[in-house]
Amino acid sequence: MRSAVTVPRDVTLLCREAVETRDVAEALLLHDETWGVRALDDGPMMQVCRDATHPVITVLGVRRVDSLDEVERILPDAPTLSTPLWWVDTVTPAGADGESGISAALEAALDLDAVCIVHGD
Repeated sequence: MRSAVTVPRDVTLLCREAVETRDVAEALLLHDETWGVRALDDGPMMQVCRDATHPVITVLGVRRVDSLDEVERILPDAPTLSTPLWWVDTVTPAGADGESGISAALEAALDLDAVCIVHGD
């Protein structure tokens, strides 16, 4: 019997107010006070980690969206939101750490006045 294949999951946050990568990472950290955050490759990506070797969610970037058409084209099931909005791309690892990352994203959406879309649900 083959075991189930687990894959990383994409999570999108659609924020109604302007945010930056750091703002999103800080909101994610509120889920667990023992977590930490690190920049990846001195670039715009930030990784929220359970410890030095276990990331739970990576914030890939934030971009402003001025047209709802773009959101509807890429995410046809997303709710209708006013623009501008700030689109945040994140990814979680497979397994339990990733599930923790998804939980953190769902909670962070409340703090960020955002809609959280977990792809593959």
